[in-house]
Amino acid sequence: MDLSFLIPSKVRRLVLDYYVRNPDAQVGIRELARELKISPQESFRELCNLESWGMLFSSRRGSERAFRLNQRFRLYPPIRDLLTLYRKEQNRKYEVNQTYRMEDLVREIGKTPIPPEMLPRLMEKRKKHRSYEEEKILKRINRT
Repeated sequence: MDLSFLIPSKVRRLVLDYYVRNPDAQVGIRELARELKISPQESFRELCNLESWGMLFSSRRGSERAFRLNQRFRLYPPIRDLLTLYRKEQNRKYEVNQTYRMEDLVREIGKTPIPPEMLPRLMEKRKKHRSYEEEKILKRINRT
């Protein structure tokens, strides 16, 4: 699953994810660029976009402009939920409960478990050489 169909800009996804993870952060352009490993220009462009939409506020911090999240922005809760759900989905671990070896399946079933619609294509004469696995399957079929 990828969020590129919803948020096409990779930099925007990174910046949104950063502010969702750190809702109280107040960061400058270069600081954010360093944190996200992007160029300061990309960071500045995206921060200005998000500020123009009302998602971020900016203020002067010394000689630099610092941005912080507007937690009252109406779309912030659904964006936060979406990114949190996406992160959980990305970190989900799958456990393999059981694996099968082809030899065991053949022994258990009695013959090679090949769908009947694939058999004619496997048996037809080919111009190219068959792969090693296909050759092994054909040898098994001819034996049984």
